[in-house]
Amino acid sequence: MAPSARKKLLPLALCLGLAFLAPACCAQASDRQPLEEDKAALQRQVGFDDHLPNERNPAGLHIQFSKIGESNVEQGHFSIYKAYVPGASENQKYLLAVWRIGFDPQVLPGDVYVNTKGLLMVNKPRPDQENKDSVEGGDEDDFSIQAARGEPVRYLLFTLDMDFSVPGTVVPYPVEAKHGNCRLEARLTKPDGIAVLVYADGLPADSNVPYQSISGNESHPGSFHTNGSGHAAAIVLPTAAGKDAGVLKVSIAAKECSVSVEIPWGKGSYHPF
Repeated sequence: MAPSARKKLLPLALCLGLAFLAPACCAQASDRQPLEEDKAALQRQVGFDDHLPNERNPAGLHIQFSKIGESNVEQGHFSIYKAYVPGASENQKYLLAVWRIGFDPQVLPGDVYVNTKGLLMVNKPRPDQENKDSVEGGDEDDFSIQAARGEPVRYLLFTLDMDFSVPGTVVPYPVEAKHGNCRLEARLTKPDGIAVLVYADGLPADSNVPYQSISGNESHPGSFHTNGSGHAAAIVLPTAAGKDAGVLKVSIAAKECSVSVEIPWGKGSYHPF
């Protein structure tokens, strides 16, 4: 496909692909509400990460990443992944878009295919590659990713006709903490961390679970509303009066668990490895 055609496809992929990605639960922000258009964009990130079934992905498939190595080059440190979409159709030509925080999504050059294991490949799999978890000779579509702590990198696999799209999120250096069955994770939404997504798992199903966020000298209460699997997401704004940078701490103190995460935000806080 010509570069100009790919550029025209990008807005369409956003409208028809990303638009169907809705939050898995009520993403409840702190008292410091973002502008409505910003809040909607943040909730699309939540929907992307939670990959619920929708019209263009009725089975709720998602791109799964497996780390296969690291590399240190002049440009910095990179983590290398291969990727799978188990359940995606073979004999189908796909495109792939990448969505990095602080940037608009971009359609990557080249067509993408999958084998029976769902392995993403740059060429249509040969018969001897059909049932392989990994292939050699440059046919595997590997990803070299440079990221900061808590930085998500999102991908969208989609068909030319936009009838099928599958999201996937990889966080090379997660900011997470676990206690018992509970897990708490903080993800940047922009390089300066002016808003942070906080994900919780292992909480009571269909419940409201309070959390506390602290930034600077300011403390704000919030509440996770979990889905039937005990999963929830919240948008937290770490800005504090008179501060242009700092550290955000989000904590849950419940009978099920006591867990907290910390992530830097603001001017000069973004440091990719």
